[in-house]
Amino acid sequence: MASEQDVRARLQRAGQEHLLRFWAELAPEPRAALLAELALLEPEALLEHCRRAAEACARPHGPPPDLAARLRPLPPERVGRASRSDPETRRRWEEEGNTS
Repeated sequence: MASEQDVRARLQRAGQEHLLRFWAELAPEPRAALLAELALLEPEALLEHCRRAAEACARPHGPPPDLAARLRPLPPERVGRASRSDPETRRRWEEEGNTS
């Protein structure tokens, strides 16, 4: 198992040292459990995830400005209706939908 110093150093490099804020207040068993959980974390991956999430929140909301120009109608052969399907296929779909 990783030592407290190893875990603390990894968390500090990733800017996550606040996870050990109450370390001194924990009894030995909870400390060991927390250390085991934190040893499994990949703080660098967490830091990257947080960075990307912050970037995504900073972007304007809504569809990209060029989305309408990229959209194309589906070809007619890809569009269908259940009412145009053969009776056996519709029956099978109904059975699949009513599984309760």
